Amino acid sequence: MKHRPKHVMEYLAVRAVAGLIQHLPYRVALGLGWGMAWFIFYILRYRVSAAKDRIREVFGTQYSKREVNRMAWRSWRDFCFTGMEMIRIPVSSPEWIRSVVDVGDSDRKIIAHIQTGKGAIIAAPHMGSWEMATLTSLACGVRLFTVTGNQKNQLVEEYIHRMRMGTGFETLQRSASVLKGVVRKIREGKVLAMLPDVRSRTPGVAIQFLGKTANIAGGMGLISKMTGVPVFPCVITRQGWMRHHYRIMDPVWPDANLEKNEDWRRITQAVFDVFERAIREHPEQWFWFNKRWILDPLEPAEAGGQTTDDSVPS
Repeated sequence: MKHRPKHVMEYLAVRAVAGLIQHLPYRVALGLGWGMAWFIFYILRYRVSAAKDRIREVFGTQYSKREVNRMAWRSWRDFCFTGMEMIRIPVSSPEWIRSVVDVGDSDRKIIAHIQTGKGAIIAAPHMGSWEMATLTSLACGVRLFTVTGNQKNQLVEEYIHRMRMGTGFETLQRSASVLKGVVRKIREGKVLAMLPDVRSRTPGVAIQFLGKTANIAGGMGLISKMTGVPVFPCVITRQGWMRHHYRIMDPVWPDANLEKNEDWRRITQAVFDVFERAIREHPEQWFWFNKRWILDPLEPAEAGGQTTDDSVPS
């Protein structure tokens, strides 16, 4: 396949930068991420006003102007840190992961479940370092896979895919038939990883979240109901720069006595209730800059659309 010169140049630049960052000590790599975050946040002011407006939308006058600014800065800084941690995937061994992440016995329930040979779903919010959440789950012996969308630059997409595959993290490309592949892998005893805390572009499941009604893609609850496997909410928070606290919460099981749509919504609501408690406890650690802001209402054109494979988010 012939690639556009622009995409080739982007790919070469990504490889060069990644090669440098992978050779840096962890703290130094995060220091580079801090510098990038500071420039984008304080000089370019990228989406800063939108993030602050969202914090006020959720918390009202609970926090001062200074606290809101600090919260937005920490959220953006941690996003840049997470980017550095993604780039460092090839040099992040399971032993190193265990040295910087406090797991405790929070993985006990999911490990006991997957030892039965049954699959499951892990759902995490865009909080702390979701890349470290993935690496920690893998280091604990969880066989993860996820669903990804197609990127404009296929060369960069393939490079990231190879990085993830090196850890044992499988990916499925989003398509009209991806649901069949997801169900097959779960029935093989694998665990679907999801980041569902974004607004669905099409009518999905309406739940109560952060004091408002949110339109959520229905894949998580639907797949749980179809396969009979539980959803394990997962929250990871950053402790300072280089330490992380990883928690796997009690599973949310489908209820065979409930009708599909009712149970679908119940599962989704129960998982997002866990997310909300974590966000209210550590609001500076949630990603307030997401372009698909979860509390944005559906536009009229979207509301009239049909549900698509967006219901199976990555």
